[in-house]
Amino acid sequence: MMGVMRSLKTHFDRYCFNQSGQFAVWTSLLGLPLIAGVGLALDMENRNRHNKSLEAALDAAALAAVIPDMLSNAERASYAREVFHKNFQSDEDEVVALKVAASRETVEISATLEVPSLVGGLVGVHKTHLHDRSKAVLTRSDTICVMTLDKENAYSLRFEDNAVFDASTCSVQVNSIHPQAMISATLTPPRARNFCSVGGAIGNYYPRVKANCSPVEDPYKDLVIPPAASSCDQNRQVIIKNKNGKGAGRAFLESQLSTNIEGESLIPDHATLMPGIYCRGLEISGANVTLSPGVYHIWGGLTFTQNAGVYGNGVTFLLKGEDTPLMIEEGAQVWLKAPSSGLTAGLVFWQRYLELQDYINGIVPAVPETQTSVSEINSGGGLTIIGTAYLPNHKLLVTSDNSVSSQSPATSFIAHQIEFSGRTHMQVSVDHVAAGLPPLKPYTDDGARLVE
Repeated sequence: MMGVMRSLKTHFDRYCFNQSGQFAVWTSLLGLPLIAGVGLALDMENRNRHNKSLEAALDAAALAAVIPDMLSNAERASYAREVFHKNFQSDEDEVVALKVAASRETVEISATLEVPSLVGGLVGVHKTHLHDRSKAVLTRSDTICVMTLDKENAYSLRFEDNAVFDASTCSVQVNSIHPQAMISATLTPPRARNFCSVGGAIGNYYPRVKANCSPVEDPYKDLVIPPAASSCDQNRQVIIKNKNGKGAGRAFLESQLSTNIEGESLIPDHATLMPGIYCRGLEISGANVTLSPGVYHIWGGLTFTQNAGVYGNGVTFLLKGEDTPLMIEEGAQVWLKAPSSGLTAGLVFWQRYLELQDYINGIVPAVPETQTSVSEINSGGGLTIIGTAYLPNHKLLVTSDNSVSSQSPATSFIAHQIEFSGRTHMQVSVDHVAAGLPPLKPYTDDGARLVE
């Protein structure tokens, strides 16, 4: 080792005292490319740093400027410039040229920047030109097709098991403030145009969930109960089965619901039902039934069992009471479309919490913000719901034992909590024009999304 060190010292001394210039020439020849390489690397790093800062500042400016509602176009453009300069990290001598085009629905902002070169000037490149742009659009027009009204609990919206959920044309809104307000535990990530949670979410979604959203107000909370027929006859206190039979022949006023009405009325297969008041619920089991257009006031629950065939165009089921669940069992063939006009336009199912005795006395209580019942829809291929299922006090379970896709041109689900589970394959769309309905409600809050 000592010999090696002495040899190195000898060569080093010869190099230092050599005056022929040979080693100095080689050093200069090798040193210049090394210096240039390091300088170019620094120039590239400087360019990337400016490029990232430019992109982030443009995105922030476009998103921030498109949201406020009360700004004029000129004020919106000025605000975009202000937000950009607050977010862009630049050197004092760098000048950015901005162009902003602003309207109520869209903000587009572009920037051009000259970044000085550290060593590029040695080869005549004194500045690098950077250019980028960003465009944001208001998402107010996005229709919400799945919405939970629960304000504070975990798992307000759940995607479980092998469920497949596809709502690529509409948005999903969860109003709960809980950090785990929404959970996805499915093999296939749920898809939607947007996922928005006031609290947070766990699991995979496409696109990723936008957290800390503003809550969206219940669009039907102030809807007034429409008038109903004045009496409950045997055709409105029914269990329909696949056999013939006659009713009890009794009639009751809705104000007499507190009386003890027993028994069931049997309606023939292939019957046509009329809208009105169904005093003790409605169950259709193993029969084919046509529903005439109108509002069906249901006390005591609504059930479509296996092998039932139900067709109704222009119908709304108003589920009245403290616990009036909706049950659509696997195997039921159900085709229902909401009215296109009138007080219940767009609503197929409407659950309204009512305390019986108060209602008899003419008192309609405020809708509570809690869960009072559980409803279940089995979506096994024979289900078509055109319109909205509005169950503000129910936990709605959408499930299936098979993977047959359930489709409709326009469907939405609004409930206290919602769970998609089993092997259900739910495709949700909101093409109200194709469905022949008014636009479905609600819309997303005044948020924004980047399109460029």
